[in-house]
Amino acid sequence: MAVSGQQIMKWPDQRQVAETVKENPKLVDQSQVKEIVQQSLNQLSSIEHRLDRLENQGVVGRVIGSITGSTNRELITLMRDLTQAQQTTIKLVLTLAVYHAQNIAVMDEILDELGKAKGVHTRTASHIEFLYEQVQIIRDTPPRTRNKPVAGRLAIWIAIISSVALFTFFIFQIM
Repeated sequence: MAVSGQQIMKWPDQRQVAETVKENPKLVDQSQVKEIVQQSLNQLSSIEHRLDRLENQGVVGRVIGSITGSTNRELITLMRDLTQAQQTTIKLVLTLAVYHAQNIAVMDEILDELGKAKGVHTRTASHIEFLYEQVQIIRDTPPRTRNKPVAGRLAIWIAIISSVALFTFFIFQIM
């Protein structure tokens, strides 16, 4: 999938990033970013391995699991854990990317870890690919267009409306 110049999803804003960093100050440390991304991806990998083990338990294990219902309960739990881990990983990595967006070396580390994970993870490959593309977009987006301040947009609209009002006033004065 090609990376477009447009944002596909809503990235964390500065307030959300600040709240997340306040909860976990380790996110600020550039030397910790690679480890944080690895830990998050390892959590996904662990859940995938548990799912693989459940799927490959053999005929006897499946029969016993279906009689007792333990296989279904474990599968539901694992799928819930996988979904939650995917959401957490996306939020965490995007928060890191937005926070460290100006530091190309850190952004490249994040992309490197995501790139390595693409081939390792099977069930979450599409999520990792999506996350990789989003981090690329954040890295490549100039800071001014990434988070335009509301006050700046408001000032532009006020200037446009004022200009139109003045222009209309002068037109009516001439007539």
